[in-house]
Amino acid sequence: MTHATSTLSRSLAQLEQFRAPLSQVLPRLRSAGRVGLHAGGLMSAWASALPVDGVDLAFFKNSFAGAMALHARVLADPDKREALAQAEREDLFTLPVFLASVLPDLWRIRSKQREERQRLPVEPRDVFPYPDYYLNDFHNQANGGLSLRSALTYEWQIRLLFMGANRLMRQGLIDQIPEGDYLDVLDVACGPATWLGQAWAQNRRHRYTGIDLSPSYLEAARLLRRKATLLQMNAERMLPEWTGRFDLVTCIWLFHELPGEAMECVAAEMARVLEPGGTLLFMDAIQEADATEEEQGAFRHFQVYFNEPYFEDYTRTDLPELFARHGLRVERTERWFMSKLLTLRKEE
Repeated sequence: MTHATSTLSRSLAQLEQFRAPLSQVLPRLRSAGRVGLHAGGLMSAWASALPVDGVDLAFFKNSFAGAMALHARVLADPDKREALAQAEREDLFTLPVFLASVLPDLWRIRSKQREERQRLPVEPRDVFPYPDYYLNDFHNQANGGLSLRSALTYEWQIRLLFMGANRLMRQGLIDQIPEGDYLDVLDVACGPATWLGQAWAQNRRHRYTGIDLSPSYLEAARLLRRKATLLQMNAERMLPEWTGRFDLVTCIWLFHELPGEAMECVAAEMARVLEPGGTLLFMDAIQEADATEEEQGAFRHFQVYFNEPYFEDYTRTDLPELFARHGLRVERTERWFMSKLLTLRKEE
C-alpha cells in the first residue's frame, strides 16, 4: 500500500510539473495564433491592393512582435480576457458586412493607385456644416466617414490593421476609468462607440455622451445598442452650456485626422467642457519621438496608403505643449502597442 501511494504521489508530481509549463505555453500559442491570423489577413489585403517593400516588411515584423507583447500583457488578466471575448462576440454582428465589403474596397484602392489619385469624392447626404477637411475618404473608405457601410466595417478594418490588438489598446484607456456609475463622461469623436460595450462589461457603467460628425457612425452605435446619449456635433464647437459639465472626457484616435488648426480648437473645447480638476484620457497613434526606426519609416507609407493627409504633421506635434496652452497638464504617458495614452488633468 505504501509503495502504491508513493508511486501515485510521484505520478501526480510529474503531472503537475508538466502542467505548469503547459499553462505558460498555451496562452502564448493562443496569442500567436490570434496575431498570426490577423497579420496574415492584413498582409494579404495589403499586398492585393498596395505596393509592399522593405519598409513595409520591417514594419510588419516589428508590429507582430508588439502585438504579441500586448496580447500577453492584457490577456494575462482573466477578467479582461472575458470582457474582451464578450466584446468580440458582439463584433460578429458586423462580420458579414465586412466580408461583403472586402473585394469592392480592395478594388477601389487598386483603382486609386492605378489612377494616381489621392482621394475620391465624399458626398454628404444631409445639410450639416461639415468642415472641409472631413470630406475626405479617410482609410480609403467608400464615401469617407459618411457611409453606414464604413461605420459597420470600421472595427474589422482596424482589427486587421492592428493585428487583433484594436480592443487591447483601448483597454489601456478603460483601465484609467473608475468603476461605478457616478461620472458624466464625454467621448469625443465616438464613431460606432464599440469600446463602450467593453467598458460596460467591466463595471464602468457611467453616464456616457458620445459626439461625432458622422450620422452613419452614430447610427451604427445605435444599432450596436450602445448605452450612451449620441449626438451629431463638431468637436471644434461643442454646446455653450457644456462649460465645466463633464467629470471625464475621452478622445480616441481623432487627432491624427485633424489639421493643426482643428487640433487646437478641439483641445480648447475639451478643456472647456471639463470641470475644474477633471480628467482627459487621450489616445492616438504613436509619434516620432515614441517610434523605432522601422516605425518611423512606415509613417509616410501609412499617410499615403491609408489616405491620412495629416498623419505626419500629427506625429511631430508637441501634444503636452498643445494641451498646456488650454490648461490641461499631462500626468502620465504610456505606450500601448501602436498607440499612446495621455492622462491629463484640468487645472483647478
